Amino acid sequence: MKIILSLIVFISTIALIASAGESFYAIRTDLRKCAYPMCGGYFVREIGSNKAEVYVKSLNQTVKGDAAVSESQYKYAPSYTVVVKGDIKKDEIIVSRIFRLLEKPYKPFNFDTEMNNFFIVDPKENNNNNNNSNIEIKKLNSNKSEKVNSIENSYFQEVPLVPRDWLSYKVNSGESVFTVSGRMDSSNKTISLDYMFISLPDSKQCPKQLTVIRCANDTIPTYTLSATRCISFSGCVRGGICPLVVPGCSDGYTRNSYPSKPKGCTRYYCIPSFLS
Repeated sequence: MKIILSLIVFISTIALIASAGESFYAIRTDLRKCAYPMCGGYFVREIGSNKAEVYVKSLNQTVKGDAAVSESQYKYAPSYTVVVKGDIKKDEIIVSRIFRLLEKPYKPFNFDTEMNNFFIVDPKENNNNNNNSNIEIKKLNSNKSEKVNSIENSYFQEVPLVPRDWLSYKVNSGESVFTVSGRMDSSNKTISLDYMFISLPDSKQCPKQLTVIRCANDTIPTYTLSATRCISFSGCVRGGICPLVVPGCSDGYTRNSYPSKPKGCTRYYCIPSFLS
């Protein structure tokens, strides 16, 4: 037992040391045409720093298997729309977390104007508080933090049909990094979230396949969408008259749907296309 406990302490200590050396970086893929490893890696820039970008030949994740992020979700994303938490070791970057920008229609992201403006919610302090109350936010690559009463999410108004509960969960649970616009409203300690980068993979908590539901007496199955973007059965209902209009999604987003209560009508929502 003493040996096992000693081993656990040793592993935990190593993990803490590795985490302590990590910083947040924005990355862009090297598209130059020359032989690897001189080309074909990544350029990385440390968030909140004036340091020049650094070339690394590879990006390696600390997690493997199903928990790892598919390379297709970040490799060819637009420049500096992927943020990673990691450590540069010689000519590679070892990352523990990967975030990707949620696009905004008609409002391209400019890293140079936002590089000193990145924050993350501390989930340990907020206990995954989805009510946006007494929230501690930390500035990336900094010792600065502050308490706010609420975070106003601009995506609610600027991106049609994006699941609001999902966005709130990603922010309040520390599963996204974000920038803020303007200064905090000192009267009610409110900040306005401008751009957000969601953690990948998503959604990692959902079953890979839904259980087939067969309803009786000519009723149809309905579902709900959780804050973690999981689809779950919510009961059988009798079908009714439903709207015929099928809404569209903004560029960079893909339409999804499920039958919902009370009449089994199709409920549509839009998610980033890189998650499709």
